[in-house]
This record gives sequence, structure tokens and C-alpha cells, in this order.
Amino acid sequence: MSNRTFACLDCKKLQRKDQNIPAFFCPHCGKESIRVHWKLRVPSPRKIKKWNSFWSRYLSELRQLKEFYTGRGAARLYLPLLNQEHRRND
Repeated sequence: MSNRTFACLDCKKLQRKDQNIPAFFCPHCGKESIRVHWKLRVPSPRKIKKWNSFWSRYLSELRQLKEFYTGRGAARLYLPLLNQEHRRND
């Protein structure tokens, strides 16, 4: 089985768990952790500027992707962090 990285943004803890689990809750605080795309390397929580920059960009791209799939976004979407391009066939 392949593992994925899950991150708790409150505790700044990273966990590697099976990719097939629907959700993972932080063992430290109990809040739901965020699943990180398998191609991405998450910076160390000790490097605060890189950590904050990464998460603001990653969460922004996830919001844009969600809006795109709900039909509210533009017809073309490019996500630089994920290096993905999405086009709507309307």
C-alpha cells in the first residue's frame, strides 16, 4: 500500500498514513488533518516562512480547484504549485 502525508495545521505535525483512508484525525489535538498531494514536498514546520507560504498557496489552490469543479470558476485553471492545468468543456 502507498502512503500519503497528512498535516495538522494547528499542531504543525506531519503524519504518513495509508492513502485509502477517507480522513485522518491528528493524534495530538484530534482535529482533522489535511491530505497532501503525493507529488508535493511539505517544508519543515521549523522553517516558519516556508511553512506558512506553502500552506497559503496549497490551500488557495485547493479552493480554486473546488470552485472550478462546482462550475463557479473560469473555464481554464492553472495551478502552479500542483503543476496542473484544468479546462472545462462547455
